[in-house]
Amino acid sequence: MPVLCWAFWLPKTLLWAAGAAEASALLLALVSWRVPLSKATVIGAAAGCLIGAWVGSRGFPTYPMKVHPSARWMQPLDSIWLTQSPAKPYSIRTTSDLRRNGEDSLRFEMRPGDTWINRAFTATCRDEISTEQFPPAISTRWYALSLYLPTNFPIEDVRLILAQWHGRWQLWQPGRIPPLSFRFVNGRFFIPLRYNAERIIRDPSSAPGATLFETSSFALGRWHDFIVQAKWSCREDGFVNIWWNNKQIVAYRGPVGYDEATGPELKFGLYRDDTDKTYVACFNHVKLGLTAADVGFEPPGTAP
Repeated sequence: MPVLCWAFWLPKTLLWAAGAAEASALLLALVSWRVPLSKATVIGAAAGCLIGAWVGSRGFPTYPMKVHPSARWMQPLDSIWLTQSPAKPYSIRTTSDLRRNGEDSLRFEMRPGDTWINRAFTATCRDEISTEQFPPAISTRWYALSLYLPTNFPIEDVRLILAQWHGRWQLWQPGRIPPLSFRFVNGRFFIPLRYNAERIIRDPSSAPGATLFETSSFALGRWHDFIVQAKWSCREDGFVNIWWNNKQIVAYRGPVGYDEATGPELKFGLYRDDTDKTYVACFNHVKLGLTAADVGFEPPGTAP
């Protein structure tokens, strides 16, 4: 039962209950050692512990932490969104110290050595929320997010992704570079694009791409509001429109993403390479929708 709880991310209370039941069964088996079934139970439990210790030598998968919504825009945290973080008390939390549009924000913090371990036992320096909403392939979606980096945010040459649109994980396909992402490296904010129409990509780094926008004038200590409209198609009918603080900065026409059954999901937070610095970022008004109105935006009529 504990293994099933961990595999399917069942409620943590059920995990503890299953663990307690397993421990009680083992204790009873030890007391009744002379009974053949008890011996088999103890030997099986010992073998399971050894296998678990070997599999988890680099750490066990990080159980998702629960973040209780304190603003209307955070409501999906109770139903759809999933945390992928080190699950420390400070990793992801709500805050009213920094508000946007009168609503609380989500505060992300990554300290040196913080890692998230997925169910494939792979550790990454990740502190994100996965929206778990994969639109149909060749469909158009709207996204909104407000981002705040404090004035003491580290400026260093370390890979950092603040928001990314990432495809669904597939066993037979090596990890693909996200088709669209917001990155901040060494004081430079940029938005790279990737695409490939091949069904199977052996070398993810070989996918064609382009930088849709870049600037070294990304002010710290203030809010930045982004609106994204994207048609997730790896063919020529794809497009991306992006507005930054109500000014359109991207009007791209061409392939976006990969040949997949669904479009990518939005993930936001902090995803970086390892560093000895502490990173903090705040997000607000993160919304997804079929139309501009769904994300609270009135486009100036330039989008197709």
